[in-house]
Amino acid sequence: MLRNLTLSAMDPADLAALIPHLTERQVQKGDVLISQGALVETVGFPSTAFLTNTVSFSDGRSAETFGMGVEGVTGLAPFLAERPCAWSVEVKAPGAVYEAPAVVLRRIARDSPTLNRQLIRLVSDYHALASMGAACAALHHATGRLARFLLVAADRTRSEQLQFTQEDIAGLLGFQRTTVNASAKELKSAGAISYVRGRLRITDRTALTRAACECYRLQSDLLH
Repeated sequence: MLRNLTLSAMDPADLAALIPHLTERQVQKGDVLISQGALVETVGFPSTAFLTNTVSFSDGRSAETFGMGVEGVTGLAPFLAERPCAWSVEVKAPGAVYEAPAVVLRRIARDSPTLNRQLIRLVSDYHALASMGAACAALHHATGRLARFLLVAADRTRSEQLQFTQEDIAGLLGFQRTTVNASAKELKSAGAISYVRGRLRITDRTALTRAACECYRLQSDLLH
């Protein structure tokens, strides 16, 4: 449970109030935890799963706009605002998520200025990360962005082995699969990663960090 950094950083009294209402859920790739346009009725704290915020359009196309792992809370901004979620929250890599009724977490946060500040701070951090992501997509090259994504995903799942296919990564980064393939080959040639059949492993974190765009350092500084 305390693998989730938001839970582990809670004031002991707030965590004690929340624990009786937390339920561990094993989620699978493709599961939808919050539907686009729905109110947030259940809040999730990822433990080992990797989740994405996905925006879908009427023509059937969709784009994954943000990745979330062990640092996070699902649907946090709309939860705090008590507004419908403008995106869906979907599972990209399987694992565990601890869930609690939104009404319970909202009650605890209203009674605890400390928890309320903690959640608002995380919303601010997420807003900053989303802004950095937009700038990164506009300015940085594909291999640096792929290296940054792999490092962030490893940090957020606490694993050097990542269960992403090239199609998954293309969707997350807005690349063509041919671009993902070319960048992955470059990183593999540098000894930074290995991959086979949808299983990718970071083999040299130092080399991968050297290849990553500066957004990895900026994002890491923000979340620490």
